[in-house]
Amino acid sequence: MKTILSISSIMLLFVLFATSCKKDTNSQDTLNANLKQTETQVQQSLATAKTNDDLLKIHVTSDGNFTDPNTMMEDSLYHLNDSLCNKYYLTFCKDMMDGDNMMGGNMMGGNTMHGSGMMATHTYMGDTAIMNQSYRSLNTMRLGHSAHHPVK
Repeated sequence: MKTILSISSIMLLFVLFATSCKKDTNSQDTLNANLKQTETQVQQSLATAKTNDDLLKIHVTSDGNFTDPNTMMEDSLYHLNDSLCNKYYLTFCKDMMDGDNMMGGNMMGGNTMHGSGMMATHTYMGDTAIMNQSYRSLNTMRLGHSAHHPVK
């Protein structure tokens, strides 16, 4: 009787462990999809901000006067996409931390390091190199933006 109870309890523990692992896999798949979507959003908003910044360079003279009535609209669009890119990058960082927390709770978490810069301490596998480069490009663009910002 004790043997049957022991085997039953071991099988029950195994089933509980297997179902909890399956839930982690589903949430990892969701997290991977969110990371890919956020990465795409960062790339799109960075490209749009770059386009608006380039258009702004064309329509603002060296003394800060604008030559096209749409210049202020281009500047507003630049700042909108600049903010969106920053927001998406921070969302990516948050998702990476969620992945770290998720991986730290299982047996396969490991102690490996991935990424560089701000995300160097993350253990979750994500494309941190592209995201960090996008963020550096955004910051470089921000530094140059004030040089051709319209005065009026």
